[in-house]
Amino acid sequence: MTDSGIHAMRLSKLAVDEADCQRLQIPHRFMQMSALSPSTRDSHATRSGELFTADEVRAWLAKDDNSVGCKCSFVLVLVDDSGNPLSPALVHKLISAREQFFARRNESS
Repeated sequence: MTDSGIHAMRLSKLAVDEADCQRLQIPHRFMQMSALSPSTRDSHATRSGELFTADEVRAWLAKDDNSVGCKCSFVLVLVDDSGNPLSPALVHKLISAREQFFARRNESS
């Protein structure tokens, strides 16, 4: 599948998830999950485990070449009225993986 095909699928899923949450009035954000592979760009890894609105995700994907060769996914996360995840375990796990990724990268530099 091409980058443009993956990008279109990503945007379509984002739109459907956001529309469903808005229709049901469910507070939500989207968590970026980076592949954290050897070819992962720092700008993608830095966002892994962070929560964003759908508009923030779309703006980031449209900026520069962020969508080109991107292996990230954006996962729907239910949040409370303050924007905190209702199930923070996965968020914390991804943040820990991100920290380990950068630690390993710094050791090999």
